Amino acid sequence: MVPRYFMNVRYRGRLFSDEEGDELAEEALHDHAMTTARSLIQNAKLQAVRNWFDCTFEITNEAGEMVSVLPFGDAAQTRSE
Repeated sequence: MVPRYFMNVRYRGRLFSDEEGDELAEEALHDHAMTTARSLIQNAKLQAVRNWFDCTFEITNEAGEMVSVLPFGDAAQTRSE
């Protein structure tokens, strides 16, 4: 069974919860997060988020445990595609 991870976004003290999550192998988690962050930086227009580079992913597993914290700024520096 593939685990489900939740890509919650923290922006200036506010947490935007990922209610659906994604089924991913653990080794694919970092690349998926960076690809998603790049997509949000390039395409998403939300009034609540004025600067995506001030965001971080707080990734949790199905049990609600934090498994990783990844700054969106890292997405601009990595190229996995």
